[in-house]
Amino acid sequence: MKKRFLVIAAALLIVIGIQVKNAVFIEYKVEGVSMNPTYQEGNTLLINRFAHHFQTIHRFDILLFKGPEKDVFIKRVIGLPGETLKYVDDQLYINNKPVKEPYLDDLKEVTAGGDLTGDFTLEEVTGEKRVPQNHYFVLGDNRIHSYDSRHFGFVSDKEIVGIVAERIDKK
Repeated sequence: MKKRFLVIAAALLIVIGIQVKNAVFIEYKVEGVSMNPTYQEGNTLLINRFAHHFQTIHRFDILLFKGPEKDVFIKRVIGLPGETLKYVDDQLYINNKPVKEPYLDDLKEVTAGGDLTGDFTLEEVTGEKRVPQNHYFVLGDNRIHSYDSRHFGFVSDKEIVGIVAERIDKK
């Protein structure tokens, strides 16, 4: 009797755990090349749908969000609310201080010294001097082939679907 109860309790916990996982996480299949080399087309990512409601979004987090025409995009957070931002000679400056982007190292080798990110200021591409409150400036890692905040502006926290938790395929 005791063994049967334990088996039923374990099975119930597994079912509840699966339901909680499915409520919190969704799978997303990468389309396009804008996040190369970090993620390639066809990679499957696990997206935490609630993390951005309970924790602060940090620079370099990767977001899934609804963009123009309600298309879904995956991009990296570069600018946070209240910050100034610019690129000069392929160097990111946040509030006039240089910031390293180590995830771009592999791409820089491929370009053989060419710029990945053209020079621009936040004001030039958005008309704003600072990232507005509750908004983020996002870029794809593959800057040359990315449709991102340089084109469609800031991402509102209301448009965020979730934060990438991990890549679940091991290709």
